[in-house]
Amino acid sequence: MPGAREVLTPDALAMLQTVAERGSFAAAARALGVVPSALTYRVRQIEDALDVLLFDRSARQARLTEAGAELLRDAGRLLAEIDAVANRVRRIATGWEPQLTIAIDSAIARDPLYDLVGAFYALNPPTRLKLRDETLLGTIEALTSGEADLAIGADGIWSKVRQALGLEQVHEQSLEGALRTMIPAREGDIPAADSSKYIENWNGTRRLLITPVNKNITYLALTCPHTDDKARNTVVDKKLWSADFPQWAHLIERIGPEVSWGVYSVIKCRAWSSGRTVILGDAAHAQPPNLGQGGGMAMQNGLALATVLQNVSTQQAIPDALEQWEHNERDIVEHCQKWSTLYGEVTFLPDDVRSMVIRNAMANPWVASQIFRAANHTPTGSERVPAAA
Repeated sequence: MPGAREVLTPDALAMLQTVAERGSFAAAARALGVVPSALTYRVRQIEDALDVLLFDRSARQARLTEAGAELLRDAGRLLAEIDAVANRVRRIATGWEPQLTIAIDSAIARDPLYDLVGAFYALNPPTRLKLRDETLLGTIEALTSGEADLAIGADGIWSKVRQALGLEQVHEQSLEGALRTMIPAREGDIPAADSSKYIENWNGTRRLLITPVNKNITYLALTCPHTDDKARNTVVDKKLWSADFPQWAHLIERIGPEVSWGVYSVIKCRAWSSGRTVILGDAAHAQPPNLGQGGGMAMQNGLALATVLQNVSTQQAIPDALEQWEHNERDIVEHCQKWSTLYGEVTFLPDDVRSMVIRNAMANPWVASQIFRAANHTPTGSERVPAAA
């Protein structure tokens, strides 16, 4: 009689999985392209070698016994490990994975992703991409279970991934928050001399930030303490805000029927990665938007991450590469976070004192260099990015 090692081959385990999934020997035989009697004989051989029943045949359906269910729980893992070994061997031989499975959070915009996939296939690689749609923790679970080789998610300041990995050290929320919106831009909205500038206006503890995005769109942020119920209403009180900033009433009037509101978060982590999982942006180092660099830090870190990973050829080398990436980038990010938080403190100064403090601070070369250090920083990997035409 054949022994357990002789009968529990990868093909045999895959066959048992097919029987369990199809629910009957006849259906499984059709799927496998064999006659039912041959399939039944092979299953019986495995049961005899193990001296157990794997399927309950008392009904028309082939139901797994407890022993059968236990075998198939391990079978899935074993088959995945066999595939992983085969992939590693092929990768070593060719330098390419035969297939890369990517789990993608539902919050990720699909059009830019499909553009990247198209650019990848334009290289005529031997790797086939398989995309999996996931939500919330399903994205990271697909990675940790081995069902995906790469997971891409966007869970922001309340990152479940950060919490699940135990990376969070500090999560503080500020007294100040912002209403944020985009409005249509029109010619003459902003004086020509200021049309490419970030414009900051104060009136008490209320602030209006104006950022021209392009010739068609202008970004507005209306900030105030979270206790200012009238000013923070997501159905913007345009009369209230126009009275505070009359010179910009023509922009305030274009705000839509409802906008988003949120207080600022400051997040600090003991590390930005764990094993082969990495967080960046608000999930790793959220900061108040006072220097306008939160998104910039996220994009710079993304570029730096791609730069450090481009020469990694094995999964085993990824954790060390991620540590090196964090070591290289953490100083500029924490500097930006520190000064952005510090700048926010002027919110609660009287108007005349605030104006004096900001003017004097900006006139000091050292203070100005600290505030603009992040904006003037050359991102890692930017030398590889083609210059705009």
